[in-house]
Amino acid sequence: MPKPYWQEGWLKQHDRLAQAIAGQTERASLIISGDLHAIGVGRMHRAGQVNLAATPITTVLSGPVGTPIRGFPSVVRGIGATPPAHLDLEESVVPIEEHGFTLADFLPDRIGLRQFRWDVNSQPLDAIDRLEPFFTTELPRSV
Repeated sequence: MPKPYWQEGWLKQHDRLAQAIAGQTERASLIISGDLHAIGVGRMHRAGQVNLAATPITTVLSGPVGTPIRGFPSVVRGIGATPPAHLDLEESVVPIEEHGFTLADFLPDRIGLRQFRWDVNSQPLDAIDRLEPFFTTELPRSV
């Protein structure tokens, strides 16, 4: 379905980038996005006609620590974040529309990811300093 304000060729560009990211073997295949205003983690196994099964890409929704209620996709669109049919995505953390953030530790042999949730309505601001991750994973440097 055509989407307003999306430039012509955006989806082809997405698939070319996915193929290039999965094609390199010296680093973990990783995409981090904060645009969706959600916290989540998945592994992309296919993007359109691009088969990524041999080297899936870890995709991270980094989380919004300061999004107002109208900034969450389901409030604006009436539907939460779900993978499009164009992708095969294995979700480790189904997108969560809550305040939170991701810490990524880039180490010589791996990338460590830790995701945190913070409830702006029930937790004080200084609680952020004491949060424990609700999800952790490590990505080896190479495949």
